[in-house]
Amino acid sequence: MNATAEIELSPGNVKAAMRAAGAKSSDLWMVPVANIRVIAGYNIRPVDREHVEAIKESIRINGYSKDKPLAGYVSKEEGDGDIINLTDGEHRLTAVLELVDEGEPIEFLPVTVAPAGTSMVDLAVSMATSASGKELTPQAWATLCKRLIGYGLDVDEIAKRLVKKKQQISDWLVLAGASRRVLVMVEGGKVSGTNAIRLLKKHGAGTADVLEKKFEAAQAKGKKKVTAAVLSPQRDLVADGAEWIKSNTAAGDLGPLVAFLSHLSGSPHADIAARLGIDTAAAGEPA
Repeated sequence: MNATAEIELSPGNVKAAMRAAGAKSSDLWMVPVANIRVIAGYNIRPVDREHVEAIKESIRINGYSKDKPLAGYVSKEEGDGDIINLTDGEHRLTAVLELVDEGEPIEFLPVTVAPAGTSMVDLAVSMATSASGKELTPQAWATLCKRLIGYGLDVDEIAKRLVKKKQQISDWLVLAGASRRVLVMVEGGKVSGTNAIRLLKKHGAGTADVLEKKFEAAQAKGKKKVTAAVLSPQRDLVADGAEWIKSNTAAGDLGPLVAFLSHLSGSPHADIAARLGIDTAAAGEPA
């Protein structure tokens, strides 16, 4: 997860930037590929290599379609003038840059730029609605909420802008404040963001230790990640009931208790008798 709350861009002159870049205008700005800057750490979504490869193949066959423009924001940089920054479309741009390196003759890309008056908060909020129908992961939401906190918004304001409940925002901020050990496990797919939040709310600073032990337990069961079942394993009613009977009843007629446990669990008398180490007759097996 990128700690990107400190990213700040100052508004620049769109037309000046396009002129300086040698961009061409029709319905969209047609911007030279080399003049589109990717801001390190800006994208709250990790780049999906499979998605990039699919885009590359589509562009090879069909070319780059103008109906899939990149989104940009023009900022003014001291000493560099007006810069065209990518704010949406990193997968598409990554695919194009790789194709150019492979010899494909792609010179310009369609770009829509944020209008005058667009704030950094506006740009951040737009990330929640620009995933082409894909829901953000909890860690992406956490990064976004942390960024908005850095821009001066409180939980109430973030909930209003993102159209989410305050409790959900608070939960994502819990994940945003997790230790690096926890975040590495989330990013590595060893635990989902949702389950990490559950543990963080319960164990706080001790979450990393608990999570690592849970992951070892998951591996022992042949699993590759800490699932909800690992966090809250289903209890064995027969085993628990048999253990209670052995610990809390004196030797004697166990038939009624065995019958009751058999009724609750649906297990045969014989199975429960075996757990208690007694014969079927002593367990009151019906004729």
